[in-house]
Amino acid sequence: MKKIYKKILLLMAAILLFFSGMYLWSNHNYDLENIENIVTDKDYINVTYEKEENIWNDDVLGILYIEKIGLNATVKEGSTTNILKEYIGHIEETSKYDGNIGLAAHNRQNKYSYFARINELEKGDIITYKTKFGTKDYKVYKKSVILETDWSILNEDGINKITLITCIAGKRNQRLCVQAIEI
Repeated sequence: MKKIYKKILLLMAAILLFFSGMYLWSNHNYDLENIENIVTDKDYINVTYEKEENIWNDDVLGILYIEKIGLNATVKEGSTTNILKEYIGHIEETSKYDGNIGLAAHNRQNKYSYFARINELEKGDIITYKTKFGTKDYKVYKKSVILETDWSILNEDGINKITLITCIAGKRNQRLCVQAIEI
């Protein structure tokens, strides 16, 4: 009789684990086709930076232009809270000119919400990044959602690309990523 109870208990535990796993997995099954509806609030301020003549110094890396969404903003070294209050931040561990350039910015609830509209970018859209080393154009090829702890999207793979990362409204542990490859 004890063997039957043990088997029933093990079966119930296995079923519980199975359904718990399915529940957790379903919370990470993203609806990428409707990603534009989950990223930002509609009340954003799209800001441009128009004083190019004197911006080149040690912590200013460049200017990011995305014509489709009206973005023209300064990129500064670092991704600290203070930098992201006023600039697009360059993620320190990533390339500055060649390779995988990682950039982060706010998309809402901030005076300078530079990435408020990156959710509107689609495959084929053009991103221009001007630095003191030169200007490069990139074509969007991928839009995805990652967990805030998964930074593998910033790994080097020998391809010149730019990776834009921002938060997702209402999803504290997730980030929207837009990647574009150099053309």
